[in-house]
Amino acid sequence: MGNKEYPFVLGTAGHIDHGKTAIVRALSGVDCDRLSEEKKRGMTIELGFAPLDLPSGKTISIVDVPGHEKFIRQMVAGAAGIDAVMLVIAADDGVMPQTREHLEILTLLGIQNGIAVINKIDLVDEEMLELAKDEVYSLTAGTFLEGKPLVAVSAHTAEGIPGLLSEIDNMVLSSKQRDRNGAFFMPVDRAFHISGFGTVITGTAIKGSLSVNNDLEVMPARLLSKVRSLQVHGENVETAFAGQRVAVNISGTSLDKVKRGDAVTAVERFSPTKCISVQVKVLSSISDPLEHWQRLRLHVGTTDTIVRLSLLDRDKIIPGESAPAQLIPEEEITVCNDAHFILRTYSPLRTIAGGRVLLTSGERPKSKPSKVSLVAFLNKVSETENEKDRFIALLDYKGTLKAKDALVLLGMEKSMLDSVASSMDAKGRMVTIKTAETIYISKEKISLLKVELKSALERFHKEHPERKGMEIEEISKILIIPDTRFVKELVRIFIKDSWLVLDIDRYRLSEFEPFDEVKFFSQVSKLRDFALSSGYAMPLIEEARTALNLSEKEMNRLITYLKERKDLTIVGDSYLLFSSLEEDLRKKLAEIDGDITLAGVRDLTNSSRKYILPLLEYFDSKGLTRRVGEKRMLLKRKD
Repeated sequence: MGNKEYPFVLGTAGHIDHGKTAIVRALSGVDCDRLSEEKKRGMTIELGFAPLDLPSGKTISIVDVPGHEKFIRQMVAGAAGIDAVMLVIAADDGVMPQTREHLEILTLLGIQNGIAVINKIDLVDEEMLELAKDEVYSLTAGTFLEGKPLVAVSAHTAEGIPGLLSEIDNMVLSSKQRDRNGAFFMPVDRAFHISGFGTVITGTAIKGSLSVNNDLEVMPARLLSKVRSLQVHGENVETAFAGQRVAVNISGTSLDKVKRGDAVTAVERFSPTKCISVQVKVLSSISDPLEHWQRLRLHVGTTDTIVRLSLLDRDKIIPGESAPAQLIPEEEITVCNDAHFILRTYSPLRTIAGGRVLLTSGERPKSKPSKVSLVAFLNKVSETENEKDRFIALLDYKGTLKAKDALVLLGMEKSMLDSVASSMDAKGRMVTIKTAETIYISKEKISLLKVELKSALERFHKEHPERKGMEIEEISKILIIPDTRFVKELVRIFIKDSWLVLDIDRYRLSEFEPFDEVKFFSQVSKLRDFALSSGYAMPLIEEARTALNLSEKEMNRLITYLKERKDLTIVGDSYLLFSSLEEDLRKKLAEIDGDITLAGVRDLTNSSRKYILPLLEYFDSKGLTRRVGEKRMLLKRKD
């Protein structure tokens, strides 16, 4: 074992019987074919994995995946944890169909670093070896392996093995070390019981770090457990990091509750889901397009399940193209952002597409605008793996985002989220609102809510001029935000912008003249008294306004209020008719024996033609009387 276990995983790929296992044995001294026989002897985790000591003193992990179908299943399982690949081609066979398929799959899985290795050079002459090299160069042209080292070896004679080991060391030293930030996530590839230890779970750590005595969750069942001990390549460690093969001895969870396909995660940082938002790329080598709602087999992490493909902006994806989409699993699964996956037809079993997880959980859009918004968000996120950019894109997409939801959707550590949010807050990109919980709101969402509330208050002031403003509960309903504590903090922002005013316990627009209820109802009473004091000599609007020293705005407010309560009607040339006077006239008309004439009503009311004519015409318009020549008849009499 080298002096430093280094978080770097090298995977093998290539056609069956081209010597992958033999090369791993020649490099590491470990025979991966015998590892499965050793797994019950102790807390060993090298099922297909072996430690590889490098000349630099670093020790990395190398994974050998035998067999074609096992390759696909296990390569996907380890893809998120693989930093580079060693593509093996036998010199005597050359490039085979499986070799091409493996390279396609590796590309879909986002592998970007590696070495091409020609094995079995002891079985060919120089001319055959050169032909094999030309074939490999042709194969890797335009792929992530173009320009990468090509090493010729014989695992049988060990020729070229030191040179291969040196190339691997150079690749590791020049590679960017895996980011250890983020919440811990490890797909479970195996779980077993060891007497005296209990349940042991193994896998490749994809994100973050895990330490002894840490709490963890086994997902998707949300089983809370604690780390009793950790091993990396058979050695006890206090902390395991992303990029390492890890064995976790846990307490609190029995073996029968853990299975391959589960995930060991940091507590409350990931969530089971039945809707994953992704970017899908269809292989150019297949003949048929991928269609909306097609049933497929999903391989992601160690999970293998059936899903439906929900396309968001088209009906099909033609070979060679990519598109945003959602995967709808038949059962809940747990994944992490940026995890790469493979999609296969389940009958016959064939790899046809792959892609990357962009948002680990969510729901299907229910409207065209929400679908357009989701597509825009996914296209933006597909261009970055930066946590800060992803947070901004997610906040812009959702408008408001609870901190606890952001931690789950982004798989971030709280300290990182706090730092990013603080930076965005300071730059004016968003605002952090703290009530019982922390909520982020984008500047754009604040602007939209401002427009919405402003319009609502304008309508409110017009319809309810007698009220000084809205209560917080009313604002909460208008903005469709049930958390009134959050709404209170939101309106504080609006108040700082000076367009909103808090008047004791009511909110109003700053330009709205505060309403004095005592004064208003005093004016109502004075207007009524003034109008009725003249009997049937009804005053005109302007006459009453001048007499009572009212502004036009005040007069209009009084008229609106009284009309809404059916206490006042404007008749003729803007005469004020109160309901009590109207009722009195109705009774008088009902008491008349014989014909109703204008002169008769004038005398009955001690008034004049000037006022009685518009009154009778008003009664005609309401259907209370009907004019016949110079006379009228009462149509509706009071009992």
